[in-house]
Amino acid sequence: MMSITKDEQKQFEELYGDACVSCNIPFSAAEDARMERLLKYLRPSVVIPSRFTVSRRIVPARIAEATSEVTSKLTDQTFLTLTFDGFKNVNRDKILGFLLTVRDESGTINITLGSALDITGVNYDGEYLMNESLQKITQVKKEYKTDVRYVTCDSDGAHRKARRLLSEKLPHILFSPCNAHQINLIIQDVIKFVPQFKETLRQSDVVSNWFRKSSLSQGKLRDLQFEFYSKEISMPGWTQTRWYSIYVSVQRVLDSKSALQMYGVRFGTNLGLVPFELKVVLDEDDFWAGAREIAVVLKPLVEAQEEAESDNCTIADMGAAVRNIYLSFSHLRDRDISWTRMSQLEKRWRSFYQTDVVAVAMFLHPKYKLNLFRSDPAKVHSGVIYKRASDLYRQFFRNDPTKLLTSAIHYSGSKNIFDAKYTRQLSNPIDYWSYAETEHAELAQLAKFLLSACPHAAAVERFWKKMKEVHTANRNRLHRSLVGGMCTLKMKFCREDNVRDAEKQKKTEKKAGEGETTSHCGVPTIEIEGGAIADQGSRSGDLMRLESQISELDELFAQDNEAAEEDGDGDQPALSGEKFFTLAELFNTSGV
Repeated sequence: MMSITKDEQKQFEELYGDACVSCNIPFSAAEDARMERLLKYLRPSVVIPSRFTVSRRIVPARIAEATSEVTSKLTDQTFLTLTFDGFKNVNRDKILGFLLTVRDESGTINITLGSALDITGVNYDGEYLMNESLQKITQVKKEYKTDVRYVTCDSDGAHRKARRLLSEKLPHILFSPCNAHQINLIIQDVIKFVPQFKETLRQSDVVSNWFRKSSLSQGKLRDLQFEFYSKEISMPGWTQTRWYSIYVSVQRVLDSKSALQMYGVRFGTNLGLVPFELKVVLDEDDFWAGAREIAVVLKPLVEAQEEAESDNCTIADMGAAVRNIYLSFSHLRDRDISWTRMSQLEKRWRSFYQTDVVAVAMFLHPKYKLNLFRSDPAKVHSGVIYKRASDLYRQFFRNDPTKLLTSAIHYSGSKNIFDAKYTRQLSNPIDYWSYAETEHAELAQLAKFLLSACPHAAAVERFWKKMKEVHTANRNRLHRSLVGGMCTLKMKFCREDNVRDAEKQKKTEKKAGEGETTSHCGVPTIEIEGGAIADQGSRSGDLMRLESQISELDELFAQDNEAAEEDGDGDQPALSGEKFFTLAELFNTSGV
């Protein structure tokens, strides 16, 4: 039997510790007889560590290594994003989590470091959150020798008040609600303010609920689905607060329309298989037309929702996504629904978005520039955007710009170093502005500040998701510091997996001759055909991709309090006319 060296034993322990954390393997598994036989079968001379060795030495060492790696990335960075949110763990303790985020050199990967504070029994209000956030911002300054420049969180009452109080004390920091959360609430508005959609959704629930409840009916429908489509189509329901799940639920009913109608014809005389209410719904043309209308309205919102919580999404991408939603609403066939949706979107835009920041960020994104704004500007034109860019530079960097306007003119006109023959090889906006920084330092500084910000709270929610995986009912005695460290290690593994998957995708696309890969956060283009929104690409492929995101998106909004948000008037104080841009002023609805 070949003996094992010290280096090999150390490597085995590191790999075993990583596997325990990544796969949620209990530390006691090392002492299980079957695990021991498996490991001894692979390498008989290996020394299997005890559960105490794993939990007290091996895993903490791996956590320290991961934390040191992230700390080195955070130290001396120019722009840091701070995200915070509350959470109840498996023991029902109230936890306040802070997450620091910095993007890598390409601006496409978020590097995060989380911390958790037990606040059980504390009055969780806006003043408390403000004080804790101020302490965290001060701590970051001392430990990492850098400043927090961007703060984002959800939009319930306490968080909204904390943002307002913090913005008054720290005007040089950009404060924003979670944009992914805002899009989720736009979907809620669609159902809330369009009465006919409520009835159609109730009828859709009649269909999906019946087949989830009756296993006999489900089996017979499945046989018909294989007969029509050669596959089974599930009938998921939807959940309040997870408003994006409505789209998948309704679309699955539409995808199975032929099989459902045949089911009604074939078994319509058997009330045990087709109750009267279900029969009425399946035979009603207005229901199917209404379901198609809901799917058409919600599709661009759900796609924007998915993009909104991706790692490389920027403030500019969020502005472009809201524009696409606005345009899709404006081209709905039913003009009453169209007007209602556009009005509600304008209200949310005014209440929760810093519209001048979004507009300037879109201008400074080389993919958008001024191309997405109205071609016949009455109020928002290049001069206004340039002026707001100067004002934002003065606000965030506390210095008067000297050459920013000249740089903005050259940039918008693609002059000199901004000529496409030089910039077309730059694949992301951070590289673009790093290239231009030597000659256009002020504009590049503002652009990198706005485009480096992480405009959503998805990262902290992912941190909670990892905590739920680690701190379970069977492992409820784990110390909070160990749980937090294991979550940090899990986030590191996720980054490594994302990099590996991206490289694999590039190789696959290169092999298939498909050319350059597209940005994950590219905003979908809406095409208009005859006044309706065209369905682009493979619908079944889109649904599979969207459904794969549902479990993660569920975590993003699992503990949100939408009712609290609707009671207030949003984040923003009364904005002066020159600072506030309506969607109608920014975007033309006559075409796409």
